[in-house]
Amino acid sequence: VCVVGAGMSGLAAARELRREGLAVTVMEQRDDVGGQWLYDPRTDGDDPLGARAPVKVHSSLYASVRLISPRECMGFSDFQFVPRAGAGRDARRFPGHREFYFYLKDFCAAFGLADAIRLNTRVVRVAMAPREDWSGGGGYSHLKWQVKSVHVEPDGSEEEAVEEVFDAVVVANGHYSQPRLPSIKGYQNIKGTSSLCTAS
Repeated sequence: VCVVGAGMSGLAAARELRREGLAVTVMEQRDDVGGQWLYDPRTDGDDPLGARAPVKVHSSLYASVRLISPRECMGFSDFQFVPRAGAGRDARRFPGHREFYFYLKDFCAAFGLADAIRLNTRVVRVAMAPREDWSGGGGYSHLKWQVKSVHVEPDGSEEEAVEEVFDAVVVANGHYSQPRLPSIKGYQNIKGTSSLCTAS
């Protein structure tokens, strides 16, 4: 099974698929797990959230974000989001975003998911595989999926695309990568920093 995205949903899907005894490959376009919770300083740059096309920052998370839900409501039922010791950790009940990123890293470590994750791998296409790639005969129960991906280098360049065939695909890439800035009369005249943003 191919899981597209190593955010909270992708990691949970990968863990559950492994519990069912399935081989899992997680493809994540960024250089670490965390999805929306992986902060990128470019978000707070001169172009709010990287809103000019193409989107440079695949997260709407900004530096000062803190959780608005208590940690008791944020974790998985069998892997609680409890305060942990360590450098840079935030034991508050409503911690900053970095603490939740650490929680997702802890989740990966606790369930041995790192070996299933391909970082810097951007999925560019998912399609039904040609029938000759299906195994076991005719019907749709033997359907296969062709996943085309590229490895993204730190400088943004991409290697040649690779196509692989999977029995199933879980799309867990989220829907908060495209910033949506509000239209407020006079907003452009405000000096200083602001956190007026939503995402779609």
